[in-house]
Amino acid sequence: MPKQDQPQNEGAGAGDAQEERVNFSARVRASVRRRAKLYAAANDVNLQDLVDTALDEYLKRHGG
Repeated sequence: MPKQDQPQNEGAGAGDAQEERVNFSARVRASVRRRAKLYAAANDVNLQDLVDTALDEYLKRHGG
């Protein structure tokens, strides 16, 4: 996962570095958003990349 000062596509997995980013909107609980923002800030990670990576890993584990 790229740090906040890196371009967002640089930290993607192999083969994904040039993949186009598209708008994706979802509603989450306020507590989940707050925890994600705190984690991202504490780990110097872009929130968008955190969400992208988390969803990608979830889908891989669950056959998606």
